[in-house]
Order: sequence, then structure tokens, then C-alpha cells
Amino acid sequence: MPISEEIIDEAIKVGERIGIPYLVLVEKILSSVLRIMQHKGNILEVLSMVDALDDIKRLGGILFPASMVNSSLINFKSDSFQTLCNEYIKMCTWFGELSRIKRSATVNEFKSVLTLWLPTASMDVSHNGDDYKFVIGFLGYSPEVVSLARCIIEGLIRGYDLNASEMIVKDFFIVVRVRGFVEE
Repeated sequence: MPISEEIIDEAIKVGERIGIPYLVLVEKILSSVLRIMQHKGNILEVLSMVDALDDIKRLGGILFPASMVNSSLINFKSDSFQTLCNEYIKMCTWFGELSRIKRSATVNEFKSVLTLWLPTASMDVSHNGDDYKFVIGFLGYSPEVVSLARCIIEGLIRGYDLNASEMIVKDFFIVVRVRGFVEE
């Protein structure tokens, strides 16, 4: 089975680093990926999300039950909420910069990352030329959750070095028009 020299060299380096022959490494990778693909065909997307979750952990991010986030944010004082929002903007900007370097700023990457950072949101994406319109809904959540989501989206847009021509926050929805994605 022909494999490029670059991939073989990388497999040899990784195999040496973890202490197994590269042929064993390649066979284990193929075996694991094929087993997962029997049930989940989007394995490349899953691997990308695992890497993204690892980046969030390095940033000090944590998972928190959505119901607790919703009720906790309602009780935040205005200045505390703004401090939290600013931290999310910084964190998401850094995350976006790292992700842009590692995985590129494609529409699918950005949508996957939004889904990762806003797991309880519903999302629709449409496009007109180079403009992409993301409609993100938070039915059943507080206005504070929507406000915090705006901060997350703002930070990610900055980090991915995208251009937002419009961001509308209304009721339980955020509509943002974005351009600047690379071709997939």
C-alpha cells in the first residue's frame, strides 16, 4: 500500500517517541479508526474536536452543567458578569488563534468550534457568496447565557481573524454575518 514519505517519516518519529515500531503504530491507528468509523463516520471531525478540547483544557476551561450555568449567570452582578465576559473573549481569542494555525479557518471548523463552545445551542448556517450567516438559538436559556455566548463568538471571530459585518442579539438568538474563511 503506497504511503507518502512524509507520512512514513512522521509515523517513524511518533513511533520512536512512544516506543513502538512505526508499522505497529500505523496498524493500531488504522484498526482504531476503522472500528470507530463503523459507528461514527465523521472520525476526522471527532479527532479535530478532541484536539480542540485538549486546547480548552490547557486554557483552564472546564465543563459545567448547562442548567447550572443558566441559573448561575442570572445571579451575577453586572461588573462580575462583564469580567467573566472579558475572560471568555480573551480565552476564545487565544483558542481561535491556535485553532487557525492548527486546523485552518474553514466554515466547518468554525461551526464545529461554535458547537464545542456552545453545546446546548441550535445552529443554522447559510451563505451568500463569501458571507456566511450563523443563526444561533438558545431557547429555554436566560438572556445572560445569550450575552455570554455573544462574548464567546466575538472572541472566536477575533482569534480566527474573521470579519463580522453584523452581529445581532435579539431575545434568544444571535445572528452573525462572517467572512474571511479559507476554502475547504
